Amino acid sequence: MIIFKNLPSVDEPRLYMSSERTYLTYLKFILLAFGSGIVAKRLEIYFFYTGFYKLAIFFGELHTILIWPSLLALLFLAVKFYLDIKYIQGGQKVSQKEVIDPRIYMAAERTFLAWIRTAIGLIAFGFVVEKFDFFLKQLSIMLHTKINVNGHFEGMGFIFIFFGISTLVIGGLNFIKTIDDINKGTYKTHKALYIAYGLIIFVCMIILASMLIGVNL
Repeated sequence: MIIFKNLPSVDEPRLYMSSERTYLTYLKFILLAFGSGIVAKRLEIYFFYTGFYKLAIFFGELHTILIWPSLLALLFLAVKFYLDIKYIQGGQKVSQKEVIDPRIYMAAERTFLAWIRTAIGLIAFGFVVEKFDFFLKQLSIMLHTKINVNGHFEGMGFIFIFFGISTLVIGGLNFIKTIDDINKGTYKTHKALYIAYGLIIFVCMIILASMLIGVNL
């Protein structure tokens, strides 16, 4: 939906679910790029203190390249998702018979699995970030030197973990409401859940961005 425009629109459950899966994939890609920027900053610190200054410079630049474009891409993604949902809602509605269809249930399951995959990816990445912080502390002991890891770094991994858990909860609630709607022969987008998830993303990104600004000061 990001690439193609002026596609015929039908107000049909599978189209909504397909959009959710598509945008969840984009979201996961953007957040992993953002997280890779955070890891790049840690690698910059590691290589600086181990004497590999060229690699430290490289990862410092990679950090800048990944972080801020990812935030802009996330904003674009949110706006585009909203516009696509509005576009689908403007399409021709399908009959109740077409809503109560085994394929709709399967589409709902695939969508829920997409939420789960995104959640697992975020949680796993959060643990990677936290483990890297632990590694830097151990490296400091091994090198008998104090590695200057900015205090603003602390907690970034936990934010990713919280984000992943929130994704799992929102995805689960969305799945339950979707199945309930389909059983009734109707389907409508769960705007409240979308808004809640959007607010979670916004707050998490603001916190992470403020941490990164503190790191770069």
